[in-house]
Amino acid sequence: MVVRQRGRARVKSDATGLSYDGHRRGPLSDFQTPLEDAASRYGEPVFVAETAYPFTPARDDSLGNQIDTSGELVSGYPATVAGQTKWMNDVVSIVEAVPNGRGPGVFYWEATWTAGTGDGWDPADATSGNGCENRACSATTTRRCPP
Repeated sequence: MVVRQRGRARVKSDATGLSYDGHRRGPLSDFQTPLEDAASRYGEPVFVAETAYPFTPARDDSLGNQIDTSGELVSGYPATVAGQTKWMNDVVSIVEAVPNGRGPGVFYWEATWTAGTGDGWDPADATSGNGCENRACSATTTRRCPP
């Protein structure tokens, strides 16, 4: 909607960033059309400005996670390291498939937001948790972000 309003107002930009959160927006296959539409309509690159997917349903702090039940997962993508890796690879593939090379890339949302003192929602309370640590790319110092 914002993209269309921008077009009506004749605002020019260098690129368009779209957010994709599968547990709120549905199947990943449904995201291809808006990407291609924006690239075609505005004649500029489109990228995923934020996406993330859980590597586990478990929480690592006192605050519940935003995605913590199987009913909130996207079909075909379990909350496992392999599921998170498949998610990212598939998101990247959809962006790379935007015609005319207009899909430059993907930004992972809060890739390093792990559970730790001072990493919570409340900057005034260092012990507050966060509801997204199960979507970080680096749950421990021994694990790296999916390729």
